[in-house]
Amino acid sequence: MGSRGLVLACALFAAAATIAATPAPSPTPPPQIYRVVSRPLCSELRQRIKPAIGMMLENDQTIRKSPSLFKQYNSASLYGNDPGSAQSGPGAMDPGGTSNGSQEIALLGLENLIRPIANNIIAIQTVLDSPELRTTTGLPDDDKRLQDLRQKLLKALAAQNASLDIISGFVDTQQMANLQHAGEAYIAEASQPDNQRATSSTPGPAPLSYDPNYAGLPPNPYSIDLATVPGLTLGYNPVTRLIEALGWTIDQTAARENEAATAVMTSAGLCAAVPLVSPSP
Repeated sequence: MGSRGLVLACALFAAAATIAATPAPSPTPPPQIYRVVSRPLCSELRQRIKPAIGMMLENDQTIRKSPSLFKQYNSASLYGNDPGSAQSGPGAMDPGGTSNGSQEIALLGLENLIRPIANNIIAIQTVLDSPELRTTTGLPDDDKRLQDLRQKLLKALAAQNASLDIISGFVDTQQMANLQHAGEAYIAEASQPDNQRATSSTPGPAPLSYDPNYAGLPPNPYSIDLATVPGLTLGYNPVTRLIEALGWTIDQTAARENEAATAVMTSAGLCAAVPLVSPSP
């Protein structure tokens, strides 16, 4: 055997001895998924309170579009399709009580606000009523804070729901009134006297031809037009009252949201020093 063969054999023998003397490696432990487990308060702030607040802020933006649409509808009811043709007397109101084109556009704008607001309110209510927020977390302090947050957000949500009721109630009333007045021309034509059977006849008023704000009730012949009352103006009408009511509900929402925001910021401050580790992919 040559010198190279002797060296290779010695190397193999040394390697075998080393392997035999080296103990078998222990199994590799599985990777640790979470290093820090956040407290229940911090977890609920991230998973439920934050999404609820986000949807509530979306509702605020949508609801704030409604007063201008109510004013647009109000102006159209007074002045018709052309704002330049404004009149100053009671005759400015549409005597038939039916909506004109400008009113329909404003009404459609209000109708388009209803579904996004309603969907968010349902989603927020569902989140705030979730078992995770209603049951105990095992930490009394966290339970108290979460219940306080939930109550404050529910109060703000109730004010938003009141705004929705005003908007949807007005839209439903006007749409029903428009449906009620649909086909009045045909009804009036059908109520014309039969000249072949009667020499003279005085046709009665067309059915359903009255103010749509009083849908379902016949007009009172002794009704007082508020536009003729000293000290009042044409601005005192149901639509103006709804605008004032919306202003109140919007202010109430903002005040209640501010209370909730203070509580959220206080709770979030307790979680600021606790790092939240996401699960490993």
